[in-house]
Amino acid sequence: MHAWEGQSFSDIRLITQRRDPRRFQLGCATSDGTHTALQWFRNMPEISQWLRRMEPQRWAIRGSALIAIKAELEPILTRVDVYGLEEESRVAHNAVTAGHYQILWWGDFSTFAAAGDHWSDTFLSREGLTPVNAADNEQAKALAESLRARVDALTE
Repeated sequence: MHAWEGQSFSDIRLITQRRDPRRFQLGCATSDGTHTALQWFRNMPEISQWLRRMEPQRWAIRGSALIAIKAELEPILTRVDVYGLEEESRVAHNAVTAGHYQILWWGDFSTFAAAGDHWSDTFLSREGLTPVNAADNEQAKALAESLRARVDALTE
């Protein structure tokens, strides 16, 4: 069971954003075009369950629309369970959630921290953060603290 299961979304909506990516090393960024949520997860089952059960609620999908979108996402997220965070699955997910939200990025903390892909590089630059080597605990800790401060500043 995940720490957020069985709780109201309003109570847990920030839990995955405030996590230390040194411990929760799988990440994803979702956005409605205005706001971006960068979140961290322990493992593949947790990220796929969050994307199934909680993420649609972040973007105010409710009632019958929530039921429908969950059903449409199920085969895509089952593929994630089996094959991991592939680009093909991200694109398929976004085709279902278009008009509500999109997964901008997903991957591991090491790649993110090093700005090892276009999205991570752009995000870190835009936020005024310097890429780091995730294996260097002091650098990784400083980046994690900066990411947490960003979330806290956005929620004040």
